[in-house]
Amino acid sequence: MTTFLRQRGLLRPAQQIMALVASSSALVPLSYLATQRNMSVQATVVSATAAAFALSITAFWLTRWPTRRQSQAMGLAGSAFVVGWGVVQPSAGVAALASAALLVTGGYFAFFHNPRVLLFNIGLAVTTAGFATARLADDTDVATAIAGFWIIWFLNLSIPVAIRGMSQAMDMYATRAERDGLTGLLNRRSFSHALQRMLTEPNRSAAQLTVILADIDDFKRVNDTYGHAEGDRVIRAVADLLRAHCPAPAALCRAGGEEFLIALSTPDPALQLAQTLCDAIADMPYGVTASIGVSHVDLATSGQLDGDAMVAHLFAAADTAMYSAKRSGGNTVRQA
Repeated sequence: MTTFLRQRGLLRPAQQIMALVASSSALVPLSYLATQRNMSVQATVVSATAAAFALSITAFWLTRWPTRRQSQAMGLAGSAFVVGWGVVQPSAGVAALASAALLVTGGYFAFFHNPRVLLFNIGLAVTTAGFATARLADDTDVATAIAGFWIIWFLNLSIPVAIRGMSQAMDMYATRAERDGLTGLLNRRSFSHALQRMLTEPNRSAAQLTVILADIDDFKRVNDTYGHAEGDRVIRAVADLLRAHCPAPAALCRAGGEEFLIALSTPDPALQLAQTLCDAIADMPYGVTASIGVSHVDLATSGQLDGDAMVAHLFAAADTAMYSAKRSGGNTVRQA
């Protein structure tokens, strides 16, 4: 989801929305502190701490995007403050309303995190609602308490589940938007974003960022001789070969037609991998070969250059090297 928002320029608006939600949640304990008289020490401490937490999270959202662990920790802490604030309320009705507020953290977990955390939040809401409505039954009547419990249950279940469904639909759309329909590899745009991340967040053990461009030689002959269906089978077979030979952290892309791109961080330029791929394609039962170009950049110095310019340079250098390999007869590797 973070990648989906970043690629579409929506990360900053999402931060602002989350900051608005966090700051709004601070109004509850702040208004309680401002209007209540003769508060217990426990209620004062919980309310003041909850308000301070909400304001600090507001500042966090305005300045950065959290990691997965930070995000989950913030959500769980928010749930804990909601529960704690409800427990110290002298009014059973206010305590019941507080448990309904867990639908906010439930919606957050549903959108950004896995179902296990969402189920935990729902269980917490139901348990808290049970205690709150038991108090409500003593203060009012059983019918009111039962109605209150089912309203809280409905809110904490239906809204997060609906949000989860929308999140899953967006995730499916995002995955399809990032992938080539024929091979399942990244498309050119997603590959560029992956390459940008490799430049800005390099692997500590890697010294080089390498881009490999492979182009199937004389692919038009395959389509003209055997038909486009056979050509598609060759493209899929090459994609499977790349998956089998490239290490897991590598970004794999079908750049269009019969061109493939690979990006990976390594201690040295990945010339041996490029040669292995060239030999493996030639050994395929389809009678095709590939011309492969390799470009690389020293990660120690890449941070000194503009990211977009560096990505463009890596693409252009690999392209030039690939055409050099093709002019030499194909089925070979050239380094920029």
